[in-house]
Amino acid sequence: MTRFKLNNRLTLAWIVNLALIVLTVVISVAGYKAYQRLNNMVSELQQNAEQNYNLLILKDVSFYVNEMETQIDAYRNNSKPDYIRNFNASLDNSQYLIDSLKANYTKDEMIALCDSLSFLIKERAKVQTKLTAINSDLLENTLEDLTQKIEALPKAISEADTVKEATRKIGFGTKVANLFRKKENKIKADTTVAPTQSEILQTEIMSELAKAKEESKEKGSELRYQLSTLEKESQVFQSKIIDVINALESHELEEGRDHVKDIQGLANDTNREVVIFSALSSALLLITLISQLNYVGRNRKYQAVLREAKKNAEELADAKEKFLANMSHEIRTPMNAISGFTNQLLKTTAPGEQKDQLEIIKSSSDHLLHLLNDILDFSKLHANKVKLNKEAFDLKLLLNDTMRIFEEMADEKGLKLKTSFDGIPNYVIGDEHRLRQIILNLLHNAIKFTPKGYVELSASVESKSAEKVSLRIVVKDSGVGIPKNKQAKIFEEFEQATVADEAKGTGLGLAISAMLVKLHEGEFLIESEPDQGTEMILILPFTLSQSLKEEVKSKDENLIHLSGITVLVADDEPFNLKLLETIFKTHDIKMVQTHNGTEALAALETQVFDIAILDVKMPGLSGLEVVRKVRAGKGKNSQTPMIALTATVSEQEMKESLASGFNRVLRKPFDENALLEMIRVETMKTKMKSSSAPKMVKAVAKFDLSGLREMGDDDFVKEMVSIFKSSSARSIENLKKAIQLKIRESLKNEAHKMLPPARHLSATDLVKALETLQAKADKETFDELSIRIAEIETIYNGIKEALKD
Repeated sequence: MTRFKLNNRLTLAWIVNLALIVLTVVISVAGYKAYQRLNNMVSELQQNAEQNYNLLILKDVSFYVNEMETQIDAYRNNSKPDYIRNFNASLDNSQYLIDSLKANYTKDEMIALCDSLSFLIKERAKVQTKLTAINSDLLENTLEDLTQKIEALPKAISEADTVKEATRKIGFGTKVANLFRKKENKIKADTTVAPTQSEILQTEIMSELAKAKEESKEKGSELRYQLSTLEKESQVFQSKIIDVINALESHELEEGRDHVKDIQGLANDTNREVVIFSALSSALLLITLISQLNYVGRNRKYQAVLREAKKNAEELADAKEKFLANMSHEIRTPMNAISGFTNQLLKTTAPGEQKDQLEIIKSSSDHLLHLLNDILDFSKLHANKVKLNKEAFDLKLLLNDTMRIFEEMADEKGLKLKTSFDGIPNYVIGDEHRLRQIILNLLHNAIKFTPKGYVELSASVESKSAEKVSLRIVVKDSGVGIPKNKQAKIFEEFEQATVADEAKGTGLGLAISAMLVKLHEGEFLIESEPDQGTEMILILPFTLSQSLKEEVKSKDENLIHLSGITVLVADDEPFNLKLLETIFKTHDIKMVQTHNGTEALAALETQVFDIAILDVKMPGLSGLEVVRKVRAGKGKNSQTPMIALTATVSEQEMKESLASGFNRVLRKPFDENALLEMIRVETMKTKMKSSSAPKMVKAVAKFDLSGLREMGDDDFVKEMVSIFKSSSARSIENLKKAIQLKIRESLKNEAHKMLPPARHLSATDLVKALETLQAKADKETFDELSIRIAEIETIYNGIKEALKD
């Protein structure tokens, strides 16, 4: 009976599934057809919209044709150049619109109509231009001859005056002769009065005016005839333009009516298809609902199993996080001492074998710390949040140092270590630590699984260009080898080649290495046979570099100089206190030690400190509790900057530390320069806040004018001091502006300008501060850089005040 029911259920399931498949296919076909019809309808609507757009273009063309008429009429009444410019602009706009309209047509007759319209508008424009010219010629021709006659009058009057003067200068004999002539003409003079010269000229002017009037009348008749002819021609063109525009509009309207009919037909067909599609979709939805109800019981059971699995996974994740946090704290605490005291020993150990050994210890501890960070932070690895650094490093030095780490391990097993670095570049740009990490993992595995023989590390150039190089790095051994069926497995997390090997390590080395090779966008190849050894091959791309930035590194080591401040340190680990005491001694920093939170709180309530460094986890009161109590009160150190010292890698604890009142958080093991830089920045902030005046507290002026005095006399020294004051003040203002505008390059440039005069005055503190600003301009935040500028201004003000004495 149960078996029968099961068969019925299976049959129903098959029927439902088959019906779903058939309906899905049918609905897909119906939906596709409906989509096609909708698409066609949209296309028709777009074409109809284009036709409406064409009608708008035609209306705009008509507007510009009328505008041309208006502007040319205005110009004929008032000859302003603006009317001609508007006329030409309207002509250009009409031609542009006609070209746009023409581009929308595909039929030859429509294109021809557009060409005709363009031609007619241009010809009418020419006629209108000629009409304007004729209006001007009417007046110009009327007055031109008259103007010439009037211009000739002064010359005639001048000639008359010349005759009178000549008569006055005639000699005596001539006068006598004229006297006789006068007597002869006396009788005539009695009866006829001779006209004067002005009357003669007036007569001539009137005669010329009459002539000019007649000539102007004749020319005006001719120009008026031309004007009448051109106006008729303009009207003809205007009529043709209207006809062409009407023809185009009629065509557009006819096309629009046709498109509307097509759209109506498509709408009816589409409506039918949509109804069919909706009906089929409803059927599909109904069958799907039946199918879902059929599986609801089974899904509930699965969901209960998944909820239980999720709960177990979350509990496992919490346990793992707690374990990693505790592991991190326990490992980082001794690592802080190893790394810190190694750095201190390196400062005092002379070059030789011991210093080489210390360098190996430092390199190994640094690598162990980085490896610890990656292993403990699985979320970062799995989320691909590991980023590669881009810095220049010595490739051969890295390979040799990495090989030297395993010399003792290889000697214990009687293995021979070989190296071969043929033709590789000296310097490349990339992530030195990540490359070291990959090679260390490969070398460690090679020595681990090689009972006798050798292990070889080789590097060569796979390919090279002007700026890039692809390196082939090979770790080869004569060990046990890896079977083909296990070669892919070893790259999985917590996996090894054989079960017996699992007790010898975590199985993370090659998994991390494979991920890092992928980050490099490189390749990871294996060539291996059982009992024939293994060859691990890396193909990694790098950028070529000409040299290392040693000058920057050497400056960074000596940039931070602190003295005359008092620091409270609270830590329950004696070697951490000893390490900090060793560091602070070299910088003349007074250190007060406390061993737990209770002692730290008591010290903070009774003594004023420039800064406090508190371990987060301490017996009694934790560092978080101490800082909360201090910040909540109004004691002597309520505003004192405080640094949290922690061995955790938890981001949550980092945020909690800052929220509780700490200014900074420093992870163990810490870098000495990083710690000193935090102290310098935070103490400088405190000085800036406590200063009531705009200027900083007056600094001790350190400078020496003896060098300048050796170069010249007192006047020379005064001039150099004056130049120092003016240029430095200007540069400091520019530095402040650069901070406001957030221009890092300007910071470096202004610091560079201030350095020469500061060196001339042997202002050592100012020189160091300027060099620090140059080195940190691209690295620090603008808030930190503003503190450095305030420090520079303080030193400068101290020197300026001292130079007044």
